[in-house]
Amino acid sequence: MERATKAALTTSHLKTGEVELEDVGSVLVRGLSRWEMVDVQKLEDDRQRQDNLAVFYGMVEPQMDEHEVMAWRKSGGAMEIEAVARKINELSGIGKDAAKSDVPSDGEQPEPGV
Repeated sequence: MERATKAALTTSHLKTGEVELEDVGSVLVRGLSRWEMVDVQKLEDDRQRQDNLAVFYGMVEPQMDEHEVMAWRKSGGAMEIEAVARKINELSGIGKDAAKSDVPSDGEQPEPGV
């Protein structure tokens, strides 16, 4: 395996995906960087702002600022925003929709021979 360079590590390489929104069209979103996830998690006592910030960071096309995300959250259906948030979480490797890791969690034992 080739060793990573600083340029490769510091150039964005986050996963992207499309979300189809019924009667609206599709949006392009991306996973959050570690820095963005920590920034969002700091707002756990303010769920509204946390949601706004996560979608703001994850929206690629169309790009939206935090106030535009808030306006969309106020005018769009709950499941519309939920579908986008779930896709962002999935691409970020977090939440219930993220792919399961092969790293055992606390209390789990690795398969024999691993």
